[in-house]
Amino acid sequence: MQRTDVVVVGAGPTGLLLAGELALQGVRVTVLERLQEPDPTIKAGSVNVASAEILDRRGMLPAAEEVQRRRMAAAGKFAAGGGTATTRGLIGGFGQASPRFPVMGHFAGIMFRNDLVDQDDPTLATHTAVANGVAVPQYDLELLLAEHCAGLGVEIRRGVAVTGVRDTGADGPVGGDGEVVVETDAGGLTARWVVAADGGRSAIRKQLGVDFVGTEPEMVGYQAIADFDDTSGLSHGWTWTPRGVYAYGPVPGRILVARFGPQPEERDTPVTREELQEVVRDVTGTNVSIGAVHGRATRWSDNARQVRHYRHGRVLFAGDAAHVHSPFSAQGLNLGFGDAVNLGWKLAATVHGWAPPGLLDTYESERFPIAAWVLDWTRAQVALLRGDERTEQLRRVVGNDLFTVPGAMNRMVALSSGIMQRHDVADGATAPVGSLVGDVALTSGRLADFAHDGRFVLVDRSGDGRFADAVQHLGERIAYVADPAADSSSPSLLVRPDGIVIWVATHDDEGASGDAGKQLDAATLRWVGAR
Repeated sequence: MQRTDVVVVGAGPTGLLLAGELALQGVRVTVLERLQEPDPTIKAGSVNVASAEILDRRGMLPAAEEVQRRRMAAAGKFAAGGGTATTRGLIGGFGQASPRFPVMGHFAGIMFRNDLVDQDDPTLATHTAVANGVAVPQYDLELLLAEHCAGLGVEIRRGVAVTGVRDTGADGPVGGDGEVVVETDAGGLTARWVVAADGGRSAIRKQLGVDFVGTEPEMVGYQAIADFDDTSGLSHGWTWTPRGVYAYGPVPGRILVARFGPQPEERDTPVTREELQEVVRDVTGTNVSIGAVHGRATRWSDNARQVRHYRHGRVLFAGDAAHVHSPFSAQGLNLGFGDAVNLGWKLAATVHGWAPPGLLDTYESERFPIAAWVLDWTRAQVALLRGDERTEQLRRVVGNDLFTVPGAMNRMVALSSGIMQRHDVADGATAPVGSLVGDVALTSGRLADFAHDGRFVLVDRSGDGRFADAVQHLGERIAYVADPAADSSSPSLLVRPDGIVIWVATHDDEGASGDAGKQLDAATLRWVGAR
């Protein structure tokens, strides 16, 4: 029976990114995927800023930017053919000559507006480098990640269905010698750890009897690319109606529609053209006719659930296997991306035996609250989509009054983009410690350029290299970058592989009786471990 360090079940964005993160750290990883090929079914249409920054830190931003260029060209033609001012403004917000924060998305079908966003806001201004690499559909993203994994030597076995897992070391210590037997329809293999990234209907989660708690669905939604005989009655972009909500475009022929009501008895029954047409007519109030449906239409709900714990013995859960919710505001793919980049280096440290005490436990303590917040964020949108008169009045107040308050749109855009997440990484620390690093310009490039190999990055701006000695014994884990600061406002900083800042020292701190050096030692001991 073949043995490996980690088996990742599922070759979606979460599983592929995680496999790449593990491989960067020298972990032997095998990905098992039941589908023979990446699924071309239309799903997520883009990534948020936080996810694009992950791609940037791993050297994949140029590929993402090429995908966006192709997509914007097609969407631009669509908007020119009848898009609303909102749609044209959204598309026009990409590809700026000077970097700007990409304003995209909506809250309960209320579009985020470029004209209400203050681009000089410091919170947004430090996250502009990836503006031309966010419009990456899920299918293209999976192809990009698969190529990344191939370059790292990751073994991806497609057409292999996992039929069961047996954890022989469930009660043993995290660093012990237990293993998991993974049974598939093509034979078995063993691994020290298994990560279930096999989607919202995770076979592994169900087989292990892991609780998946949350709220029942109220809506049934559909997404497809189809031919329409006459779209003159359809609004481009997101549109609320008393019967539900729909979004037409910006991809030519793309329709997303949802309405309140009971769930279908046979959820797995393929969506027919007739079913899709009936729902579109009902929600839009038009008599539009649908011709061919290209590819496979999907059916979804606002079912919102989360596992109680992200670790079950030597099996960990990530992505939709750990949490599900409605697709409103396009949070699902990005939430899984965050899981993968948070877990990857921590699990690798555990496999290699250098993980500080409790490191793997921080995967759950850091990611669980973020997923819980996202579930509430999507539930709130469902509440704001209901078709009664009072909800309609509330939508007018939110869209016309609250969203136009100075700073409100910035806050909503920042939350939706994933850049506001923060972790407790040092006692008594304040931002930016615990926050995402964003884009940091250096005299020798950008911080992201030094993160391609998945190590921590220490930027030393002391001018005399005083922090080099503190990390020289950890060179395999920390990339040291000497970058004398051009001005006193540019601090030295230590960034985790997942982009979280864990230590900062300003020029004033550097002269404070060695406190900055002591805090750096504490940060490395807590997160990087001793050699």
